[in-house]
Amino acid sequence: MFQNCKKLLRFENFIYGNGPSGNSSCPSTPAKWCVNDYDGSSFCIENPALLPTCILALLIGLYCSKRIHLLPGKFPSRYYYQLTFFLYGIMMTSAGILHCFLDDKQKLSTTLQSTNGNSMDFIQLVVTVIDVGLTSNIAVSFMFCGLCDIKFLNPQSVVTRCLLFLSYLIVFLLWTLGLINQWNWIFNVLYLGIVAVCCFIFLLTQLCLKKSRRALPALFVGGLYGALGLLATTYGAEHVCTSEGPFWSQYFGPEFIWFLFSDISVAFVFIYVARANQEEKTVIQKYPIDIEALPEKF
Repeated sequence: MFQNCKKLLRFENFIYGNGPSGNSSCPSTPAKWCVNDYDGSSFCIENPALLPTCILALLIGLYCSKRIHLLPGKFPSRYYYQLTFFLYGIMMTSAGILHCFLDDKQKLSTTLQSTNGNSMDFIQLVVTVIDVGLTSNIAVSFMFCGLCDIKFLNPQSVVTRCLLFLSYLIVFLLWTLGLINQWNWIFNVLYLGIVAVCCFIFLLTQLCLKKSRRALPALFVGGLYGALGLLATTYGAEHVCTSEGPFWSQYFGPEFIWFLFSDISVAFVFIYVARANQEEKTVIQKYPIDIEALPEKF
């Protein structure tokens, strides 16, 4: 079913901008921490600095989803925001598994050798599809959140939910076919394209909401961190590696910045959502003048 592991790995490196090039300042191999087993074999974790950011992302996703569920008052698009933040935690967890554990090809190959020659390819494909597919679908979810906020879509309608999950299915299917067939356009369309378009639509919908304007600074800060993280792992990767040097860029290079800034970005977006949907407190003014004694004043 799958030709070989190398094609998939090259595509993963292309997605995250960490593929080595001949004149690149970025390390050709990531940092690796290994522990020797009693039988002489070793268990290795690659990109160990990414693990804390992935654990933090899972905590952020679960916490934000729970807090949105507990927000008081009417919040028609509550379900869609809950789902979006929850999916972020799952997406970053799969990213941690992919880049920290499945990158140990030798250990994984030895473990799966007795089962099926294509098992390693299959596991990597599944985790990669979950990772990149959820990245695209989280952007789609934010777009649905915004369209429900402005009542373009009915958040209570079953049709809206079915449309959302159908969009998820299409994105996952396209990513799977793209990974297997090595489509060259898939990264620009399904990753950069969907994320840029859907997030831009979400921003436009929030600008249309009067109640959200007081919370907009948090949204702008979140968007800024997300943009800087994406820039660091794409066009700015060479500059990051050059400024950090060969040792530190193994641990805190472009990919680490992308993961960390993504966590910060999502945290600020949650702050925005929570502030924008807080119930406005009714202020009761106290008048120093007795209304019954001096009715002519009113």
